[in-house]
Amino acid sequence: MAATTIATKGASRQGSNFQWAFMMIALFLVGTMVLQIQQIPFETAGDALSQSKFAFLHPNQQESPVALPYEQRVSSPVINDDSPPYHVVFSTSCSAQQHWESMVFFYHAMRVGQRGTVTRIASGCSEEESQSLKTFHERYIQPMSPNFFVHFTPDYSRLRLSGGKDAYKYMNKPYGLRHWMEHALGMRTNQTNSAAVEDGIVFLMDPDMILLRPIVHDFSDVNNHLWVENEPLTKVVRHGFPIAQQDGYLNNEWMKLNFSYIVNRPEGAFVSRPALEDGPRLWNTGPPYLATVKDMYQIAVTWTEYAPRVLDVYPKLFAEMYGFIIATVQLKLPHTLLKSIVVSTTTAALSDAVVDQPIVDRCYRNREGWPLVDAIPDDQICDPSTTANMPIGLHYCKRYILERNFFSKYRLRKNIMDCDKPLLQPPPTDMVVRKIDWGIWPPRADLSDRNIYNEERSKIRSKPKREAFMLCNLVRSINEALRYHKELACDGNANWNEVYNLYDDPARH
Repeated sequence: MAATTIATKGASRQGSNFQWAFMMIALFLVGTMVLQIQQIPFETAGDALSQSKFAFLHPNQQESPVALPYEQRVSSPVINDDSPPYHVVFSTSCSAQQHWESMVFFYHAMRVGQRGTVTRIASGCSEEESQSLKTFHERYIQPMSPNFFVHFTPDYSRLRLSGGKDAYKYMNKPYGLRHWMEHALGMRTNQTNSAAVEDGIVFLMDPDMILLRPIVHDFSDVNNHLWVENEPLTKVVRHGFPIAQQDGYLNNEWMKLNFSYIVNRPEGAFVSRPALEDGPRLWNTGPPYLATVKDMYQIAVTWTEYAPRVLDVYPKLFAEMYGFIIATVQLKLPHTLLKSIVVSTTTAALSDAVVDQPIVDRCYRNREGWPLVDAIPDDQICDPSTTANMPIGLHYCKRYILERNFFSKYRLRKNIMDCDKPLLQPPPTDMVVRKIDWGIWPPRADLSDRNIYNEERSKIRSKPKREAFMLCNLVRSINEALRYHKELACDGNANWNEVYNLYDDPARH
């Protein structure tokens, strides 16, 4: 029988309450604080970042003796080398889909040996949901690493200046990031922040990303990175020099927005729009975003000021990303853009919006790290011999298809972690060798088109090798994480059959 909450499976494997308590005490004695909940009074809507009923403390935090409700002391993590502290964070809701995405993210951070802390920022959970997630995290995520955490925030998806009722879930990203930086790292706008904390590096990622190798802040030691500029501003994240992925499908649309309204200043009193050709060179950023804690906090504060205004004038997808870009423009923080941190959009190439300018053409063409994938031998595309010359990660925000092999995160069953659910069916490994260049799109997952659907073979728009790379490596990566989880959670009674094909009607599984 399927579990009704994310924490019900495998409780018998946890041992007695005494054993659990003993283990927690032992972890504390070796210097790792257990996740705990800090009760915070519910404030009025005047301060969006004060609306939290609960927030997880960072392991190096303790309640402050100062009579400020959110003041927390943070001791800097002990680092064994000269590198700054790393903080990998990603923003989620409390939905079932983002539970399995988060589990997969954590698993691969463990698998590649990601340095530093990794934190899921979970926004909008009810008290019941947050307790369930806390229990799940303690049982199945923290055993991966004592440096894996979850941080709760209010639901910011309905923040609107105009009073609109429609939720925009991506508003949780800027506000959740700021909430985490203020409650977990102790950052404040009205105080001198610790230099040791400010020197840390924040990697703002998405839950639908999978690390193939560790993400770092210093890209100067190897040449297997694809930069937008032939001579990048920096190859090392430092104060004033953030780095980001060049987004695979953004263009200069954000430059058309009403800057005066967004920054709430009259014309002439704010940083003007950059030149058109600088958009794809310095500003059209996408996740992951890499910056020092000091810079990322400045961005987060400004981002939360602008994001609701951007949504007012641009109530569409990417509003929060445009808010991030405009914040960095006003802060004069151009990003050095890397193409090859992640791959996601298999058709990423020349944008339709490109004008006849050589520099813009060069920057837009071959966006993302696909040349690294294109160079993999055809017979190794589903099982590359090394990750050294590959993108750092996968970003599965799109749909991928070859033949009847199909992947979409939205089609994947939300209860995929349940013990009785099968694993994903791997696609054939020889699709590229067989020169497959077509796909048959499946019917809608909600079956709304069942009476009008006709199977049609369509030639795919991208290179078949890229589709095969995403299909094979996504299925393998998700199955690896599911196997790990089910070994812990299912008490020897898991369904290990690799028969769940996303092309089929999802209701079958």
